[in-house]
Amino acid sequence: MSYTMRIALNFSGRDVFEQQESAEVLLAQVSTDEHDVRARLLAILAAARVFTDPDAAADAARKSAHEAAKAGGAVARAWSLLAACVVDLSCAATEQRLSMTLEVLEIAQHSGESSIVPSAYFLHLAALAELGQIAELDQALCPVGPLMSTFPWLNDGRHVAWFRCLRATLDGHIETAEQMAHRAYAVALESNDPDAQSVRVGQLAIIRWIQGRVEELEPAFLVARQLAPHEPIWAVSLAWMWLRQGRRSAAQALIFALPPIAELPVDRNWLSTSCILAVVAAELDELALAQELHDALLPFEDRLMTIGLGVTCWGTVARPLGLLAAALGDAEAAISHYRNAVECAARVGAHPWLAEAQWELAELLAHRCQPGDHDEALFLAAEAAATGRALQLHGIEGAASTVLASLKPATRGGLAQTRPSVPRRAPRITVLGDFAVTSAEGTVARWQSRKARQLLKILVARRGAAVSRETVMHLLWPDESAQRLANRFSVATTVVRRALDPTGTLPGDTYLDSSEGLIRLRLDAVRVDVEEFLTEANAALVSTAPEATRRERLRDVLASYHGDPLTDDQEELWAAELRREAHIVFFAAAHALAESSAAADDHLTPIETYRRILALDGYDQRAHERLIEALARVGSHGQAAAARVEYSLRMEALGIPTRRDDPPSAQQSRPPRAPR
Repeated sequence: MSYTMRIALNFSGRDVFEQQESAEVLLAQVSTDEHDVRARLLAILAAARVFTDPDAAADAARKSAHEAAKAGGAVARAWSLLAACVVDLSCAATEQRLSMTLEVLEIAQHSGESSIVPSAYFLHLAALAELGQIAELDQALCPVGPLMSTFPWLNDGRHVAWFRCLRATLDGHIETAEQMAHRAYAVALESNDPDAQSVRVGQLAIIRWIQGRVEELEPAFLVARQLAPHEPIWAVSLAWMWLRQGRRSAAQALIFALPPIAELPVDRNWLSTSCILAVVAAELDELALAQELHDALLPFEDRLMTIGLGVTCWGTVARPLGLLAAALGDAEAAISHYRNAVECAARVGAHPWLAEAQWELAELLAHRCQPGDHDEALFLAAEAAATGRALQLHGIEGAASTVLASLKPATRGGLAQTRPSVPRRAPRITVLGDFAVTSAEGTVARWQSRKARQLLKILVARRGAAVSRETVMHLLWPDESAQRLANRFSVATTVVRRALDPTGTLPGDTYLDSSEGLIRLRLDAVRVDVEEFLTEANAALVSTAPEATRRERLRDVLASYHGDPLTDDQEELWAAELRREAHIVFFAAAHALAESSAAADDHLTPIETYRRILALDGYDQRAHERLIEALARVGSHGQAAAARVEYSLRMEALGIPTRRDDPPSAQQSRPPRAPR
C-alpha cells in the first residue's frame, strides 16, 4: 500500500478536506488485517477532522492507537502518537505532547520515515516554547544540533523560520524579528501553508506591541475576526487593542459577546485567548470574569503565553494572573504572581516582558509600602527603564521612568519632583487640536526649528516624567549616533527655552529641567491644555456636587477638547500613550454627560455627544444604542433608522449579531466609570 505515502498529515487549510476524503476512501479499501496502514490512515483522518469535528478526530486517534498496537511496529506507533498530539492541542497536554513528539522524531530518525518529521518537529518546538525550555528550543533550532544534523532539510523550512522569529522577539531584537517574520511568511507561502497569513499577523502584532505600534494592525485583526468569528482569540485581541486606544465601550461589546469561559474551545489558542482576555477583564473591572479566568489560568502560571502553537509569544502567564489578582483586590497575590512573572521572564531571557513585569511590580510595591518595598521598587523600576533604553522600547522606558520618578525624594539633582499649582502668569502649551506655545507675556512662538518643536511635544507627551537625553536624541534623529548629536540637542533645548521665555530673563531651568543626563518639562511652571482637560474631567467624573452642576462641569470640560492631542503626530510612537489617556477620559466624560442629560429629559445633548463619540470610535456599542434611542425620542425616526443600519453594520463586522428591525438593547451597556 505504498500509495498511502502520498498523503501527508495536515490539520489546517483546504488540503484537509481532500486529505479526509482520500483517507476515508483508502480505509474502505484496506484489509482489516493491514494494521500498520490503517494506523497511518486513521492518524491522517484524525488530523483532518480536528477542527471540523473534534469528537470524530479523537475517535480516529484512538482507533489509530489501537491499530498501531496490533501492528506492533515503531512507524505505526509514531503515526498514532502524532495523531494523539494533534487531537489534543490544549495546554494541559503540553508536557505529554513534548514527550510524544520526541519519540516520533526518534522513530523517524531510525526508520527513515521522513513524512512524519515536519508536523512532529513543529509540535515539538511549540511545546518547548510554551514550557519555557528555551535552551532546549535553541538546541532544536541549531543547524548543528542533534535534530537538524539528522534532518538538515528542516533548516530551510517555515517552522524553523517561525521559531527563530520567536527567539529574536523574546530577546528584544525587534528589527531582526521583523525581518525574520517577513522571511518566514515568504517561505510559508512557497510551501502553500494555509496559516501563513495568520502567523504573520500574530508575529507582527507582538512586534508592533513592543514598538508601541499595534494599532497599525487593526484592519488585519478586523478581517481575521470576520473570517474566523468562531475563533475568540481575534475578538479578545481586538478588545485589548481598543483598550490601548481608550475605547472601553467598544472593547466591552466584544467581550460581552463571547461565550462563557467554560465554553471557550480548549484548543491551540485557549491559553493565549484566556491570557489576553484576562488583561482586558482586569482593566474593565469585570470581577466575576476575572475570578473565573484566575482560577482557569492558575495551573499554568509557570508557562509562557505562546500564540499559534508557539510561533510568537506575549510574555508570561504569571503577569495576567497578577493583573487579575490586583483587580480582585488581592495585592499580596498580585505581588506573588508578578514575582513569578519576573523570574520566568528572566529565566527564558524574554527582555521586553521582564522589563514590563519589573515596572508593574515596582508600582505594586510602591503602593504596598512595607519595609524594603521602596528600595526594591527603585531597583526594579531602574532596571526596567535601563532595559527600555537599551532596546529602544520607549513605551516601557517611559512607564518605568514615571514610576521611578514617583519613588524619588522630593528633589533629584536638578530635577524637582514636586508639583505646586501653576502660576496664573505662565506659558501655555496647546496640544488638543493645533499645537501652539504662548509665553507668559503673550508672545506666540514662531518655530524655525522643527526638531525643537518636536522636542517640546515629546516632553509634553511624557507628562512631566524625566526622559534620558539618549532616548530623546534617538527619537529626534533615529539614524544617527548619540555621540554626534550633543550640539544639536543643546541647540534644540535652547530654542524650546526661548519659546517659553522669549526675553531670556528667567533661569534656564524655570520651565525645562536638565540634569544627570535626564530632561523633563516642569508641569508646575507651565500650563498644558491636555493636562488641564485630564484634571478637570477626572474631577467632574467623581464630583459629588448636585447633578445639574456636575453636568455643566462636564459640558465645559468636553468643550475644551478641541481635538485629539498631538494630531500632527499620529504616527509617532511617543505620542500614543498620551492620546490613549486622553481618549479614556474623553469617552468616560462624554458618556457621563450624555446619560446625565438624558436623565434630565435633555435629548439633544446626548445626540450631539454620542455623535462625537462615534466620530472617534465607530464600534462603541453603547453610543450606537443610546444615539438611536435619543433620535427616536425627539421624533427623528429617519435618522434613527439610518443610525440603526450603521450600528448593525458595525456590529456585524465584529461578528455580533443584531436585528435591524429590533430596538437596540442596552442590557449589556454599563455606566461609565472614572478612569483609574
